[in-house]
Amino acid sequence: MRKILLLLIVALSAFALHLDEIENFMQKNIDESLKILQNAKDDKKSAAQDIFKLFDGVFDYELMAKLSLSKYYQKLSQDEVAEFNKAFEASLKKSFTDKLELYKDQVLKVESGERKNEKRYFLTSSMMVDGEKKFIVFKFYKENDEWLIYDVDVLGVSIMQTYRSQFGDILENGTFKDLLSKLNDIIIK
Repeated sequence: MRKILLLLIVALSAFALHLDEIENFMQKNIDESLKILQNAKDDKKSAAQDIFKLFDGVFDYELMAKLSLSKYYQKLSQDEVAEFNKAFEASLKKSFTDKLELYKDQVLKVESGERKNEKRYFLTSSMMVDGEKKFIVFKFYKENDEWLIYDVDVLGVSIMQTYRSQFGDILENGTFKDLLSKLNDIIIK
């Protein structure tokens, strides 16, 4: 079930937004994403690429990569940062693409937005899964008067906290190269 919800999360990535545009932009592009999925029953990879085109500019993949590594990110060289950012984004997108196989005509609806402070805005959306309403919260931050997604909570679980925990475990017991190898394995599969 969580995988089904994750499928639309990564999809929600086109250009930065102003605060008053977030809800309409997200619902419009969620609806378009669902149409793409319904029309691409046999070609989920192509559907994923079309969905990424709709949303890529809204997700701050670099910040997400930084948040996922936490304290380890500062220890990386410039080349390692670039390599990790690229592998992280590719891995995230691959994970999303794989989860498209679980899509079964669910509908994701924007419920409401809440400004947490001057630089944080949480947009709650919901999806009916097996007759039960499930929530997804898109977390935006303000950067130069535009709003970008830096995290998504699926069923109350932060994607960034999940990655941070997994990556932290790998780095506590291994090296940065081990982490990159694991990410690249995900991308290749």
